[in-house]
Amino acid sequence: MVEETIKLAYGEYSDLIKDKRIAAVQALSGTGACRLFADFQKRFSPNSHIYIPVPTWSNHHNIWRDANVPQRTFHYYHPDTKDLDFASLMDDVKFSQNAPKGSFFLLHACAHNPTGVDPTEEQWKEMSYQFKVKGHFAFFDMAYQWFASGDPEKDVKSIGIFLEDGHLIGCS
Repeated sequence: MVEETIKLAYGEYSDLIKDKRIAAVQALSGTGACRLFADFQKRFSPNSHIYIPVPTWSNHHNIWRDANVPQRTFHYYHPDTKDLDFASLMDDVKFSQNAPKGSFFLLHACAHNPTGVDPTEEQWKEMSYQFKVKGHFAFFDMAYQWFASGDPEKDVKSIGIFLEDGHLIGCS
C-alpha cells in the first residue's frame, strides 16, 4: 500500500522512486501523517518552528502544539479579494525577521483547506526558488489530491516543482 501511495504522490515513473530515495511509512489518516512529521521535526530539528498559513485547517495548530513544536504563521489568503495574498506570503518567506533561514513551512499541495485557493504554477515556481534561496523546508499536506482538479497529476504539480528544484520535502 505504501508503494502505491508513493507512486500517486511522486509519479509512477519518478527517479526518486526508481532510485529508492523516498522514505515512507503508513499512518492513520492525514492527521496521523502530519503528527508523525511534527514529531520528526521536533526530534531532528528541536529548535525549529513550523510556519502555518493563515488560515489553515484548524487541526494543524493542535498537531504541532501537541508535538511541542513552536508555531508561527505566514500570510496566505486575503479575505477582501478572496484570493491568494502572494505578495505578503513571499515577504514572509523572504525576510529573515519573519522566517529565519532554514525554517519549516506547512503548505497545502492542492485544494487549500479551508479556502480552496491555490498558487498558480508560476507562483509555486517562485515559492520554490525562494525556499531554495532561504534553505526552507517544505512539508506538504496533500489531503485532496484528485479532488481539486479531477487530475491527480495536476494536483501534485506543486510537489513536482519543488522536487525538480532539488528540494528535500515532507509529504502527508
